[in-house]
Amino acid sequence: MSLTTDPAPPRPLDRAESLDPVAMFAHIAAAGVTHVVTVPDTHQRTLLDVLAGAGTPELITVCTEDEALGVNLGLYLGGQRPLLLIQNSGFYAAMNTIRGLALDAKVPTCLLIGEFSRNPEIAPADHVSRLVNLLEPTLETWNIPSYRLDRHADLPTIQQALEQACRDRGPVALLVGAPTGYTA
Repeated sequence: MSLTTDPAPPRPLDRAESLDPVAMFAHIAAAGVTHVVTVPDTHQRTLLDVLAGAGTPELITVCTEDEALGVNLGLYLGGQRPLLLIQNSGFYAAMNTIRGLALDAKVPTCLLIGEFSRNPEIAPADHVSRLVNLLEPTLETWNIPSYRLDRHADLPTIQQALEQACRDRGPVALLVGAPTGYTA
């Protein structure tokens, strides 16, 4: 056994790739999302730009994640199929509202969570930032299913997560590990 201070090289599946916002938009639209409710997320800025230019699904910008969850509730009660787009820091800020509305009241809530401050070359569990390394353990503790969107092949998971949130009447999280890409 040798002792070394060098970190182990990242495993290939730990690396998150920048996702094409147009492809993300196509999967969101194909999943039947009627509204995207967002507290602006710098991590997913280019996706927000694509959504803002599209018109459908309707983009609703709010001030806090608690407000986003309330709008999600209203849209759900009105027969719509919303998606929430936030970042990890906002998830933590809204945990009581997530508990009350998504878990206790059983409101379908699909959360597209950008992992703000994550180095996409490092596995989240190995990340020095608690903002990053505690997200998945927190979701697990709260029994909130989560799926990684770290590469293009993961994008079909958007529709699956929306269907799971509706079927199970609760929250499901999609974690975006790298900032969304740029379009020409």
